[in-house]
Amino acid sequence: MKVLDQGDKILIIMESGDLITKNLTELAKKTSISGFFVGLGAVKKPTIGFFDLNQKRYIRFTLNGAFEVVSFIGNISYDKENNPIVHAHICLGDKDYRIFGGHLFEAEVSVTLEILLIKTDRIIRKIDDRFDLKLIDRIEPQ
Repeated sequence: MKVLDQGDKILIIMESGDLITKNLTELAKKTSISGFFVGLGAVKKPTIGFFDLNQKRYIRFTLNGAFEVVSFIGNISYDKENNPIVHAHICLGDKDYRIFGGHLFEAEVSVTLEILLIKTDRIIRKIDDRFDLKLIDRIEPQ
């Protein structure tokens, strides 16, 4: 993974074999960055999910094969224990031009993933009891 810091934004280039969520989490641990990102590229073996409101949990599904990343959006934030949280959604296209999408748990980069992260002050999440999820609560100056 290459990280090109340009002050208020970072260009992140992931390479074949990189695990997206794992690498973004490790980058956040090393740099303490917060922000919102967009990206595109290609992946394989993505695990995506849909949040079931009634069950208050994600239903996960792993797709087999290779996929174009049609859209990749999300943010990096922190919980009250200072653990980084990568919240990402992904839209994937397959060889038959079908589209799959949802919350990204993990995917392996197959060719490249080009991400632009716009830095913000520190985004803090806390548990929302209605959903049993860590939702954005506030922003703190860095």
